[in-house]
Amino acid sequence: MAQQKTNPKLEQALTRGDLAIRHANSARATALLRALGKMIVEASATIGVEAFTLIQDGDRIYDPADGLWPQALLISLDGPVEESDPDELRTIRLVADDPSTVFRVEWQRADGKLGRQDGGPFATVAFISDVDIPWTDDED
Repeated sequence: MAQQKTNPKLEQALTRGDLAIRHANSARATALLRALGKMIVEASATIGVEAFTLIQDGDRIYDPADGLWPQALLISLDGPVEESDPDELRTIRLVADDPSTVFRVEWQRADGKLGRQDGGPFATVAFISDVDIPWTDDED
């Protein structure tokens, strides 16, 4: 049976369109992490705590892996991220498998195990900053 040829213009259009969609989705994940980082920094400042954030290579195009976007927001409450002990950092990723905005926080626990907490933006800010947030992610 003969292999059907694909129109080169169609192939090019679909390839470009697919790349544009992947880029837009990846940019959305990075933008959400940046916004969350800003929320954490500003919320922490309200209680006199200085929080530092970093998203390494956030502008690259990524695809979700294992249900998470690979971009990672690193949070340090002990000085600039680059100078902090890696065990003291909190890593936040956007959950890709959930249609709502859910973040996964991971950190090194004192017992050596990995801690994990999933939540919406307000719950994540409250968890990281220890600030009492007057509303929840469930409210409209």
